[in-house]
Amino acid sequence: MNIGKKIKAYREGKKMTQREVAEVLGVEPATVSKYESGMLEPNLESLKRLSDVFEVYVDDLLKDEEEFDISKINILNVLREQKEIGLKGNLYHNTQIKFAYNTNHIEGSTLTEDQTRYIYETNSILFEGNTVANIDDIFETTNHFKLVDFMLDTADEVLTEEMIKNFHKILKEATSDNRLSWFNVGDYKKVPNEAGGMKTSSPKDVAKHMVKLIEWYNSLEAVSIKEIVEFHVRFEKIHPFQDGNGRVGRIIMFKECLKHNIIPFIILDKDKLFYYRGLKEYLVNKEKGFLTDTCLNAQDQYVKMIEYYLKDYYSY
Repeated sequence: MNIGKKIKAYREGKKMTQREVAEVLGVEPATVSKYESGMLEPNLESLKRLSDVFEVYVDDLLKDEEEFDISKINILNVLREQKEIGLKGNLYHNTQIKFAYNTNHIEGSTLTEDQTRYIYETNSILFEGNTVANIDDIFETTNHFKLVDFMLDTADEVLTEEMIKNFHKILKEATSDNRLSWFNVGDYKKVPNEAGGMKTSSPKDVAKHMVKLIEWYNSLEAVSIKEIVEFHVRFEKIHPFQDGNGRVGRIIMFKECLKHNIIPFIILDKDKLFYYRGLKEYLVNKEKGFLTDTCLNAQDQYVKMIEYYLKDYYSY
């Protein structure tokens, strides 16, 4: 950010007009306008006065910092690189924890975020007080860590039925569901189910509905967050697996955002009511705004994570 942009930003932060700043400097308002547009640079005396009124150091005004432009960062490459390095306290590390905690908690997991973090960082369980952890919650948490890694490895590949089935298999491995033959882990459901009280595709129709959905999606010439959300809604309407459809559906959205260099997002547990309402409104009333806004809000939250972990590294 150059000095003109900084003067404007500080002025607006102080809720001052150009005329008010001009009075402090003893110049015409047009001069302040020229400062902010970059047509003219203030002299040292004016810089000192500006630093006093903005309550910053002169150096803060003079430092020419390049703006942090997220659009220039390939998030998929960053996550892959950080995964390979294996260091803690970076974007990949915290994506794993927040994704596993929130997506599982939405579906009823009793593990806390601290317990999820502890499992990821130490490969052991943290019990708080008299807390009793469900063994399936533990397995599905550790499985989700593996699922994110598999998703990152395949994120730039074309979405296929086989890939989606593998997502489900990884998520449900070693759980009690995996011991039930009718549950059909890693393959489409055998028993009818529902989603939020709404009917879903019957078991006999799932395969053809999934083929149709994937053919539609892969035929798109361009993919934006709008099409990714549309795919998610159609996927949840089919509800192809006996259980785990929401988590598989959300990992697909994350994958496809990475594939198309769109900022990915994690639906937070605190926003699950908005998420569920958005799905229902989309399906029942064809009202797309609720779910789209929920996803865009989640995207904003992930942008904050990106800025926190990457801004210093990519701003130079």
